[in-house]
Amino acid sequence: MKKYFTFLSFIALFFIGMQISSAQSTDRQIPEAIAKEKTHQLHQLVSLTGEQQSAIFRVLVDYEQNSSELNKMESTSKLRQEGLQTVDQRKHEAFRKILTTEQYNLYRESLNKDKK
Repeated sequence: MKKYFTFLSFIALFFIGMQISSAQSTDRQIPEAIAKEKTHQLHQLVSLTGEQQSAIFRVLVDYEQNSSELNKMESTSKLRQEGLQTVDQRKHEAFRKILTTEQYNLYRESLNKDKK
């Protein structure tokens, strides 16, 4: 009887471990999927080169990962609000370095249209 209990406990722990590892891999894929979609949208808007696409993708993955971690914090937290502003500023600074002046202006105009 003790052998069966040990065996069933081992199987239960195995399945719990599988669920945890599956949830962790899903969390990593979500920022990359969002970044890929946003990169594609930006490419359609301003016609990015191949190098620009890969650089923008890396910036957006970093942005999505950081902002998703900050969004897990309490919404009234001052640290969260300052962190989101900092992450957003870093994204715009990186975009300004990667995109040409004309492309960056088109990007900013589209942001202003979306806000209205």
